[in-house]
Amino acid sequence: MNPFPDKKYSVIYVDPPWTYKGRINHNGSKLTGSASDHYEVMSTEDLRSLDVKSISETNCCLFMWVSGPKLDEAVLLGQAWGFKYKTIAFVWDKVLPNVGFYTLSQCEICLVFTRGCIPKNRGTRNERQFLSKKRTKRHSEKPHDIRERINRMFPDTHHNRIELFSRHITPGWDVWGKDPILEPSDTSETSETSGTSETSETIEMPEISDALNFWISADLFK
Repeated sequence: MNPFPDKKYSVIYVDPPWTYKGRINHNGSKLTGSASDHYEVMSTEDLRSLDVKSISETNCCLFMWVSGPKLDEAVLLGQAWGFKYKTIAFVWDKVLPNVGFYTLSQCEICLVFTRGCIPKNRGTRNERQFLSKKRTKRHSEKPHDIRERINRMFPDTHHNRIELFSRHITPGWDVWGKDPILEPSDTSETSETSGTSETSETIEMPEISDALNFWISADLFK
């Protein structure tokens, strides 16, 4: 794994490559949507071993993506990196649902942690928490709109910012990650700053009726 940059940051943005138990779909077929089918995942123990504290300013904000099943692990991970959990910064409604064991899963959340205090020289303080936007075709890719909201909250004129496990080279951000495809941000994806409607392409998803059939065929209630 590449070493972290020899630099301190007041804003850290991370989408951890969480590992999930099980690779079988609810209907018994192979779960091709599994994270490990698309990129190298890491155990929670390996994630905790990363010395994120070493690149953090005394006053630093950490924004971390997490899905519902990993929520408790995410809070502990932030603590292991030297941060204190504060609140849910952003909620992303992906519009189309995934099959879940309890309800149809449709949202991911981005938590915010702090080390010390909130960094000074802040920008906007009225960014919306909620974003409803369809997913792109790339597995687990997060909408650029959230990064842009963080940009406005902590402008690069005053803050060093880094994205861990980044998939894109983004102006104003340092990047670090294991993803073999680091590419410029896709400018064809309509974002909030363009002032136009959202037009990003989406993954083909089953109809809700098909999703319910997954439940029935799996005999989960036996």
